[in-house]
Amino acid sequence: MSNFFLDHYLKHTLRHEITELYASVAIKNFAFSMITIFEPIYLYLLFDSLAIVFMYYAFSYTIYFFTISIGAKAAAKYGFEHCIFYSIPFGILYFLTLSQLINYPWLIFVAIILMVVYKSLFWPSYHTDFAHYGASGYKGREISTLSFILTIATILGPIIGGIILVNFGFQTLFIVVSIISLISAIPLFITRERFKPHHFSYRDSFKRLLRPYGHYKRKDSISYFGFGEEVVAMVGWPIFIFLIIERFDLMGVLMSVVVFSIAIISLYIGKLSDVLKKRDKKKLITYGTMIYVIAWFLRPFSVSWLGVLLVDIMSKGSKTAIKNPLFTYVYSAGKNHKGFLKYNIFCEMSLSAGKALVAWSVAFIAVIWSYYGNFDFWIVSFAFAGIWSLLYLFKFYKY
Repeated sequence: MSNFFLDHYLKHTLRHEITELYASVAIKNFAFSMITIFEPIYLYLLFDSLAIVFMYYAFSYTIYFFTISIGAKAAAKYGFEHCIFYSIPFGILYFLTLSQLINYPWLIFVAIILMVVYKSLFWPSYHTDFAHYGASGYKGREISTLSFILTIATILGPIIGGIILVNFGFQTLFIVVSIISLISAIPLFITRERFKPHHFSYRDSFKRLLRPYGHYKRKDSISYFGFGEEVVAMVGWPIFIFLIIERFDLMGVLMSVVVFSIAIISLYIGKLSDVLKKRDKKKLITYGTMIYVIAWFLRPFSVSWLGVLLVDIMSKGSKTAIKNPLFTYVYSAGKNHKGFLKYNIFCEMSLSAGKALVAWSVAFIAVIWSYYGNFDFWIVSFAFAGIWSLLYLFKFYKY
């Protein structure tokens, strides 16, 4: 088994920078996996309003859209691994702030700022570090390998998070997540980062998005815009599951089973992404998108734990067939050090704009539903996310 894995997925030599990134993000993702699915439920139980929960994420992604390039400027000046390190304290403060919302609800505005700073420092540096130091010709396999490692590291996260919630509550879970997040900084400095500072223009990042040119294509931007549906998957879906199951521990078990299943699918999809021709990648994304859209329309009718499990595996498995080929292209788009950062910001700005719009749209749907209630909120919001997912198809289509 180990030889098969090495021969097919890790046969090339990984650079030290990539192994450090793998280790750091694996530890961080283990910490985050303990709380991610429960965070929107915590906000929902606290404020008893779907509209407020979605507005919370809408504000976050709206501000993030304008601060991503600031994070990119910091990465260009101080280094990718340094900025990943700098993001960790803000992530920890974010979780500690969330833990105090029950006593001081106004801290929700502080939490938004901390989340935005964390994401602005982490994501531009994470994507660019991976793209820059990854092995050429093995991007798809490396993406799936990273996904597999992160998945294995996070399989027990939801279960442990659920157990902590049942026995000790949210405040204890936030503290545990914060401590483990701090440990994730250690692998980043096993070897010294070799980095030469360079200039990154805040204004030009908006020009590339609003007036695409060269390999900054409008159709690519629209395709990345499709990731906006992830807000509903990240926020609405966990709340929906909780309203059905009403048990944190069982939710944790179900999500861990899903995570393990997706790890295997991700490895296979990653190998395909490296060897498939452009036409075949188009088919992979097309079929994946179609199955993914169907899964969205099935979600509101998953009214048992088994239904939730099967639909979630179907959804996340088909999403892998979309996400891996797309990010293989994103990570390969830059032709030099500066190009990687510019293109990743082009992608990240498109992605965050899509998430902000979807979050505001679903928040509006929730407001209308709370006043009139003459429609099923979950059917409408999940259908909206499913239709939005069709934007992924723009990547390989001419118009």
